Amino acid sequence: MKVSGNEFLSIPIHVQLKEQIKTLIHHRLYQPSERLPSVDELAGFLRMSRDTVEQAYSLLEQEGYISTEPGKGVFARAHPPSGREQAPGVPVRHVHQTRLEQSVDLRDFAEAAGQTKPVLLFVECNVPQAQEYAVELEKATGYVVKPCLVKDLELLGSNIQSGKYDLIVTTFLHIEEVKPIVDRLFGDAEPRVIACLLESNLQCMKVLQKLPPGSKVGIAGTTWEGAENLRQSIIQAGLLHVELIVGALEYPPSLDEIVEAEPALIVSTSIVKPYLQRLSRFTPLMEEDRCLSDQSVQYIRQYVETKRGASGRG
Repeated sequence: MKVSGNEFLSIPIHVQLKEQIKTLIHHRLYQPSERLPSVDELAGFLRMSRDTVEQAYSLLEQEGYISTEPGKGVFARAHPPSGREQAPGVPVRHVHQTRLEQSVDLRDFAEAAGQTKPVLLFVECNVPQAQEYAVELEKATGYVVKPCLVKDLELLGSNIQSGKYDLIVTTFLHIEEVKPIVDRLFGDAEPRVIACLLESNLQCMKVLQKLPPGSKVGIAGTTWEGAENLRQSIIQAGLLHVELIVGALEYPPSLDEIVEAEPALIVSTSIVKPYLQRLSRFTPLMEEDRCLSDQSVQYIRQYVETKRGASGRG
């Protein structure tokens, strides 16, 4: 998608979602003719409005990436349009690493030119994940990225209104909490929130949907709040055929109980994974928060560069 100037600064959330799903189709997260989550399933898992997902799917269908079969579901097209995205079959992580290496050169160039680094705010629901994502995004972009909790966002209102932050970043899991707060702070100013779609969210849905009814699934969160949020996502997505066992690193014995229950799968954060691996080498683990998608990083870069370019011309 080619956009420029002020047009890019006002890209709505459903278009961001559409573009990132499109990239995942190119990366073959969804194989040709494979079923995607329904509107209700995806909206439930991401805790987003149904209208947002419906609009994203409508655009994807118009552009030839998906097809809707009444009574059957939504499917990836056998031959989606070719795009400039990474060639099918190349892992997002590899592209992410390449851009990380490129960001060092861009950072050095900016410092040599005497420019100040862009400053971003990454908003999450708990401290460990806010810090982890902020560090990851900082490495990928070369920008300064500050972590922030959703509940503390309004406390930074004066800093946000003064233009201290070039951009506010969150995930689709929290966009409907963050966006209204930012809208109140900015009023009629251009939207300054970009949402990230974690590839592992959709991968998690795919794996859970394929488990037999009655399968035990452990949810191992860094915090109780994070674990409960994932539990709610699974329930709201309608994945009621699995039995959920919840634990958090805040209370390690709860993680021991998950392993002792011998679940078919444990969905964990990257912070919790090493602890679980020490408990058991045999229980299948899936990281629910592996990395920000390459498409998200591209969006963030393009937004900041466009915004700064427009300010320089002004």
